[in-house]
Amino acid sequence: MDPINALGEVGVDVLACGLTVSRRCPPRGSLATEGRPPVTVVVDRHDEKRFTHAALAAHHPPAGHFVVHPTVAPRSRFLWQDLLHTLGQETRARSGSAWPMDEQHRTVHTALSRRPRCRITVLRAHRLGEGLWADLIHLHLTTNAELVLVHHGEPGESLAHLLRHCDHRTVTGYTGMLRLHPARPALPAPGLSDADR
Repeated sequence: MDPINALGEVGVDVLACGLTVSRRCPPRGSLATEGRPPVTVVVDRHDEKRFTHAALAAHHPPAGHFVVHPTVAPRSRFLWQDLLHTLGQETRARSGSAWPMDEQHRTVHTALSRRPRCRITVLRAHRLGEGLWADLIHLHLTTNAELVLVHHGEPGESLAHLLRHCDHRTVTGYTGMLRLHPARPALPAPGLSDADR
């Protein structure tokens, strides 16, 4: 479990309770998202490239649609920097001085709190631990960001357990992925008038 869990004690209970002591888990309503869509989990059971391509084709910052393809690293330590970079925020150099994960998370939270409503799709979410899933759910609950987490593969038991306590919807199948991620509109060719299009 990550040392800092942004969901606080509720999140720690969810992650630590285990199936045999689930009576300690918070009720589903405690992680509800009032007046907005819940966290969306896309399950790409067979790790198909077309799911990734559909999400990347929908990346359109002017419309508030951001897609993060996390850097592969132990403990996903660059996730917050990847998010900041995708949002157009400056980040510290990865090879430079250490930047504590909790400070990175707070920076992302502040950046998202100041933005108008947006949608952030995080690819390769199956590589993230439950602590980072909980932190991402916390961002969804407490900022203007609507989170879409793409899990490439079959969710494991611990993730399924975490999701039982979160207000979420699950999307399976490529058609559902396309509904969530319509391709951004093509830009007109330079130099053509409306009459020539």
